[in-house]
Amino acid sequence: MTSKNSINHKFIGNWNLISMFSQAEDKSKIFPNSNQVNGLLIYTNDGIISAQLGNANRIKFKNQDFRKGNDFEINQAFNGYISYFGNYSINHEKEYIVHDIKMSLFPNWINTKVKRYYEFDEDILTLKATPILYDNVLRTPTLIWQKIRSK
Repeated sequence: MTSKNSINHKFIGNWNLISMFSQAEDKSKIFPNSNQVNGLLIYTNDGIISAQLGNANRIKFKNQDFRKGNDFEINQAFNGYISYFGNYSINHEKEYIVHDIKMSLFPNWINTKVKRYYEFDEDILTLKATPILYDNVLRTPTLIWQKIRSK
């Protein structure tokens, strides 16, 4: 049996996003960003989480001022990216982590709690959300992260 402190320690550090998909019961997957993703997930020793992830090939704005994008550019930028930070807590018995979000690019997540079921395999962390209906199919959003080791 793995101890609570051992599980807590496994989370702490920096994680690189290696895959992001939603999976149906029949195991079919859809990749919302064509599996061209990039992301960084940080868990600190004192209970802070920061997450940045999205489409690695988003279009660039024609204007260098991010406030001057046209509607299409803004829509693509927003829909291809998510970021948030806050605190986290771990439910060891049911193997899930809760991200208590303090600020987010998606305003509806501010001051909410997001639950993710976790699995570890060596230096790989898999986080799964509760299944959601996506294009009339129940799918489980899944993020696979690899621990970044210091050189």
